[in-house]
Amino acid sequence: MDIQHIRYFLEVAKCQSFSGAARQLYVTQPILTRCVKNLEKELGVQLIQRSTKQFALTDAGHLLVESGTALLQQYSDIYRQMEDMACGQAGEVRISSPGTLLDMYFPELVNRYRKAHPGVHITIRESGTRTVVREVLDGTADMGLVMLPLERTDRLEILPMVQDEVHVLLRRDHPFAGQPHIHISQLKGQDIITYDQSNTLHHTFVNLCREHGFAPSIAYQSMMPGFILDTLSFGNCVGVFPAPMLRQSPRPELVSIPLRPHFPWQIAIITKTGRYISKATESFLAFTRDFFPKQN
Repeated sequence: MDIQHIRYFLEVAKCQSFSGAARQLYVTQPILTRCVKNLEKELGVQLIQRSTKQFALTDAGHLLVESGTALLQQYSDIYRQMEDMACGQAGEVRISSPGTLLDMYFPELVNRYRKAHPGVHITIRESGTRTVVREVLDGTADMGLVMLPLERTDRLEILPMVQDEVHVLLRRDHPFAGQPHIHISQLKGQDIITYDQSNTLHHTFVNLCREHGFAPSIAYQSMMPGFILDTLSFGNCVGVFPAPMLRQSPRPELVSIPLRPHFPWQIAIITKTGRYISKATESFLAFTRDFFPKQN
């Protein structure tokens, strides 16, 4: 069985079109058609239904998508393992992370790592937490940076990196500004800006408000630090965000006050349990473990 034929078939299944897959693979459509027919002949099964106008896989086709994807990942892992044997300082690290964490932690982290390991190529994908988990599990990413808690923890290795807390951000002239902490119940009736619904913090905050008998008045939802801090500086609302936000981007007109009950801000790195981890990824994980304690 030719691994290239498997790769071609998976692209056809992904695009649900021979012509679309041909464009993605930069081959002609007749070549793809011939490869899939040869694959069907070799396996002795039909992979794509040809009795309907709309593209559809047979049961055998669906099975080959699942097993073929795993086979290609194993095939890729073999080459990455051999690359590691040849040169421990080369390779690629594929990272998936929510944008807010990229903005908060990655510029300095990646800059320091690349200076120490110039031969390692780092690829970063910006994704929501649920997508980060999926990409780590399906092998699209070698590791992910996420906020805890996670809805799914099965098949994941979770390495806690940052332990901090959520604060209320507001102007220095706000009536709450002189308090040592702000209780969640004091936010009832306040116009609030916080992260959008793709973020774990958003849902945890809304649920905490409901536990204390009210629905928060969320005026703005954003993942853009500049917009968030500018909006708070105008004094139209108060913010509910992780404490590091204002520490890393100080605004003299704003203060950061702890929220009560204690609202933890926990950051972790996730990898897939049992999956091969390249030496390049191992070195990045070790570097990250040393970097993050300095951020707490």
